Order: sequence, then C-alpha cells, then structure tokens
Amino acid sequence: MLSTACANTSTPPPVAAPTGEDRFLIDPRTGFAQPPAPGVERKFTNAWNAFLAGDNAEAHRLLADIETQDPEYLPATLADAAVQIREGSLDAARATVQHVEKKAPDYSAARVYEAEIAMAQHQTRAAYEIYHALSLTPNPPSTVAERLATLQTREFEELFTSAQSAPDEEAIRLLHEALLINPGSTSARVLLAQKLIARREFTEARAELDPLGNSADFDRPEVQEALAEVEAGQGQFQEAITRYERLQRGNPNPRYAQRLEQIKQQWNEANMPPEYQRAVESPAIDRADFAVLTYWKLNSVRFAQNLGAPPIAIDIEGVPGREEIIRAIAIGLYDVDPVTRRVSPLRPVTAAALSRLAARLLTIRGASCTRDVPYERDEALRAEKVLAACGISDPSASVPSDEPVTGRAAAAVLDAVDKALAH
Repeated sequence: MLSTACANTSTPPPVAAPTGEDRFLIDPRTGFAQPPAPGVERKFTNAWNAFLAGDNAEAHRLLADIETQDPEYLPATLADAAVQIREGSLDAARATVQHVEKKAPDYSAARVYEAEIAMAQHQTRAAYEIYHALSLTPNPPSTVAERLATLQTREFEELFTSAQSAPDEEAIRLLHEALLINPGSTSARVLLAQKLIARREFTEARAELDPLGNSADFDRPEVQEALAEVEAGQGQFQEAITRYERLQRGNPNPRYAQRLEQIKQQWNEANMPPEYQRAVESPAIDRADFAVLTYWKLNSVRFAQNLGAPPIAIDIEGVPGREEIIRAIAIGLYDVDPVTRRVSPLRPVTAAALSRLAARLLTIRGASCTRDVPYERDEALRAEKVLAACGISDPSASVPSDEPVTGRAAAAVLDAVDKALAH
C-alpha cells in the first residue's frame, strides 16, 4: 500500500503520429548532438509526445521545466518554437529559432523550423533555399525530399507566372531561375526563347531550345515556331520557310500564313542587289531610292514591255540606281524637265510626294481600281482619291506632308500598290 501511495500516478501522454503540416515539424532532437542533463531526455520525450497529441499547454509546461533544469538543451527551446508555430505566433517562433541557430548554426532541426516558418509566411523562395541546402547535406532529415519537391513546384509556378506579365528583361531573369528549378518545363523554355527572340538574341534563344531536340515536345507548334523565328533572325530564311510551311500544313493558322509571307519577303530582300538594300534601309529616301524600290518591288515595272525611248536626263550620271531611274522615266513615273533636262534624282521624297508617286504608279500601270476615279486637276487631291479607291492608306494622312519618308515606309506602300495592280 505504501509503495502504491508513493508511486507517481501521472501517466505520460500517449505517443501520437504527427499529422498534417505538423509532420514537417520534425523531432527537435534531430541534428543536436550535445547530451542532456540526467533525466531531461525522459522529460523531453513526454513533452514532445504531449505536443504530438495536440496538448500545447502540457507541452509548454513540461518544456519550461526542462529549460529551467538544463538551459543549454536546445531541443526544448526549439520545441517551444513548434508550439508557437502551431498557435500561429510566427514572429515569436522565428525569434526563438534564430536564438537557437546563433548557438548551433548547423542544427538541422532548427533549419527545418526556419523553413517551415518561411512557408507559413508565404516566403517560398527563402523556404526553398533552406530546404535545398539541407538536401545537399549528409543524411538530411527524412522530410526534406518531400518538402523540397513541394517547394520546387510552388517556386517554379510563382516564377513562371510572374514572368508572363513582366517586362522582357525581368521575365528573362525569372525564367532562367525557373528553369534552374525545373529544367524540363517546355512552356518555360519556349517562353524564354520567345523573350530572347523579341530582343533579337537569337543565339541565346537557340541555346534554350536545343535541350528539346530529343524530347517528345520537339514537334509542338510553339517549339517549331520559335525555331523558325530563330532561323529567320539568323538569316536562314529557307530553313524558316520550310518550317513554317510544315507548321501551316499541320496546323492551318492565318498567323502562320502571314508570317510565312513576311519571311519570304525578307528572303527576297536579302537576295536583292546592294542598291536596293541601301534604299530600303535609308532613313530618308530620295527619288533615286524610290526608283530603285519601285523597280524591284513591282513586276509590272521591272518587266514592262514595249516602252519607248525615254527622254535623256543630264543629272543621273554617277547616281546609284541610274538604270532604275531610266526605267521610271520610261514608264512615265518621273518627268524630265524639258528646259533643264533634269529629273532631280537626289530630291528628297516626302510623305506628300510618296502619295502622289504611288497614285501615279497605280494610274500609269492600269490598276483596275483607278478606272472609276473621276479626273481631278489638283494632283494631291487626285492622289487622295486614287489611293482611297484602291484601299491604300494615304502616307500623308497621319504625318506632316513635308516629312521625309523612310525606305521601309516606301516599301510598305509599294507592296500595297503591287497587290492593287495584281487584282
């Protein structure tokens, strides 16, 4: 009876298996090598079992006893942080963990708790970096691999989502980081290539697409389209055309057809003579440049038949595009002054002049859309009516009439003239 009366009647809490998010709050003794004071180990086991059973108050009472008996036994302090995390006191838990880590920087359980606090505060990147570092240590805690996989997915999705709305430079940085986490993501790899293509960084874009060469995703339309854009950007027009033609056959799409025609035009321009290249890239063309562009853009001018001998102009000797100027005179695009015998090949082409020249081309080459346009003595007004009848935007309508015209702008107008002549 005396023995029974003197016995400790309190029973330790039952041992419970951690559930839910609590299972990632690993046993605080993990990674702590310093032995506790006598009797502390058993007390700590009871305290931790109380925590696992969900009895925060009992766990806290038992842990306070341990910290009084053995203040240097850090698992007890860290277990307090577990209680604080469960109760949502995350700032207090962070302070507790930081106190522990100052005393034991390589304490793996403390690092896990720091990561769990970061996750609870939605600091995905910080949690990911901690778990990634733990995964590289010898014999990491058993929960590290599972938690790291979750964080990799979450961090990748956050980076990828942010990249989709970020400016190109920032998006490129974010996508590089995302691919370090998940190098097998085709969507991220293609988006990165598209951003690099937009910045004309074609070599870098190809390097990002190369890993897809032996994958099942290689034939996905977005991958093939990105490769075609790289090829076009690097001047490999035939390869880009072949790839876009294959895309168009397998996935009929107006966008593919439009881009295919653009690349074909680029290819044609790349094979044009030097005087054409100089004219089309000019920031302010003259009449000689326009004659060159007209000759090479319009088949009806280049292959015009039964033309009479043009009047002789004395100011075209030594001017680039001399033969094209002569053809412009022969078809009636340019007039030679009957007194001075000059055609003024170096006179700048303004927006108003481009409108008049485009309308004149449509008229003298017999575009069907000009047949019902009434005669108008004022050439500027006549040009306006002719262009409107042929569905061509007036180059002088949205800019000052005396503004110089670029080679690209003139080439675009001539493309529209060519389409009107073909109907």
